[in-house]
Amino acid sequence: MYNVDLFTTNSPLKKVHYTYFTFFLLCLVSFFLYAQTEEKEETKEYHSREFDFQKAKRVLKRFYKKVGTDFYCGCSFSEDKENFGRLKIDFTSCGLSSRKDNHRQTWIEWEHIVPAYSFGNNRECWTKENCEANGKPVRGRKCCRATDPEFNRMEADMHNIVPVPGEINADRGTFSYGEIEGEERNYGLCDFEINFKEQSAEPKPNIRGDIARTYFYMEWKYGIPVPENRRKLYESWNQLDPPDTFEIRKNEIIEKIQKVKNPFID
Repeated sequence: MYNVDLFTTNSPLKKVHYTYFTFFLLCLVSFFLYAQTEEKEETKEYHSREFDFQKAKRVLKRFYKKVGTDFYCGCSFSEDKENFGRLKIDFTSCGLSSRKDNHRQTWIEWEHIVPAYSFGNNRECWTKENCEANGKPVRGRKCCRATDPEFNRMEADMHNIVPVPGEINADRGTFSYGEIEGEERNYGLCDFEINFKEQSAEPKPNIRGDIARTYFYMEWKYGIPVPENRRKLYESWNQLDPPDTFEIRKNEIIEKIQKVKNPFID
């Protein structure tokens, strides 16, 4: 029997070992450089002269495409090859269905947890008459976008924006979140209920803390008050559903881009 040193310089096994090790290092370096480039591009876009809600959605889209699930229902989604720029939901991944608008429910939309109405309706621009944008008369939210920099900053704050199914976004509207008696499911297996009469929306338990901490953040950062009839409820949600790994990581990424974190996430 020959005594072969597998780890000598000329050993074929050692050459294979070095080849795989070198390939692994190259992949690691490439991934690191890609991540750094993505972060730099997102930071650069945020600090451009006019960062608005549309640009915020583009930045968040790049982030959430890597995660691939929506906030309300946990549905998988991906780029729609037939509709450029849109993210299409895979209904089979989560048992989602529509209440009445299957077309809108097909795609991801970007929801403000604290509605734009809550931080815009008391601003002068919201009720301003004779407001124009690009030569056209506009009212309400569109007027604020065109004339109010502070409103634009609030509307584009990525701590307050999440991807959700389109019809649910429309149904929830400006309703605050709460708890609804019974478990009537209007969206298939998605654990999200809306009581239109009481103007309330009930999210699934494992995102209730995320929602509460967003409300606390918007109050801390912009002075948007948490609805008094919801404060104690949101405080309990904050305790019952503490930040998970994803929420913490998202907070870190947004802090790098916006230079401000949600201090209620630790």
